[in-house]
Amino acid sequence: MRWMMIALWFVSVAVQAQDLSLQPVQVASNVYAVVGDLAGQTYENDGLNNNLGFVVSDAGVLVINTGPSARVARALHAAIRKITAQPVKWVVNVNSQNHYWHGNGYFKSLGATILASNEADRVMREMGAQQLAANKDLLKEKADGTVLTYPTELTADKRELKLGKTSVQLLHFGPAHTPGDLVVWLPQQRILFAGDIVYTERLLAVLPIGNTANWVQAFDKLVALNPKMVVPGHGRPTTIEDARRDTRDYLSFLRAEAKRI
Repeated sequence: MRWMMIALWFVSVAVQAQDLSLQPVQVASNVYAVVGDLAGQTYENDGLNNNLGFVVSDAGVLVINTGPSARVARALHAAIRKITAQPVKWVVNVNSQNHYWHGNGYFKSLGATILASNEADRVMREMGAQQLAANKDLLKEKADGTVLTYPTELTADKRELKLGKTSVQLLHFGPAHTPGDLVVWLPQQRILFAGDIVYTERLLAVLPIGNTANWVQAFDKLVALNPKMVVPGHGRPTTIEDARRDTRDYLSFLRAEAKRI
């Protein structure tokens, strides 16, 4: 009986390691989001508690965030291939946290250009090894094949990409949740991938490396874009009004309470 239970446990682990299917949500005709778990990073959710996305164009696919592992990146690519045969040409990492960029290696192996802000790249290089060690402890065999792969092209404040007929802007409004937060703005569709400048449906994670004062200002710059739809770093795609309630208003409350204390 004991050996049977051990065998069943190994079978269970093997099945868990194989089964990962991501279900993209269509945000616009050529824009998709993959909404991660609202809880913390766990073995069970593959460490995917943040949002990924992709934009399909006649020139190729742009991926927004690659997940916490090569396994998640492969699953994301499999989901993309169910929608389009276009190759993945570009990857954007919206910040330096592990679940936004540890899948880079998989997409680089496909020939993709990987973009991030200067500050995100700096933090990745400073903290990447520590992040990967923690990820391996958490994800165990699900982290197999994950290697640190840094951005290949960097941006300071703004960069515009032309993906055939689709325009994409990468905007950095200074330190907010992290020092190197980028947002991905699609002006034609008025779709905004806001990264961790926006949280919805869960509490904000305020980090020692962040800057809450500038975070509020960065949020106000998102409002000025007048987006039709916002894909947050955490939570389902939403409106800028709901994003204001869950992010800016809460940040302002935290800052006011901290000053009062």
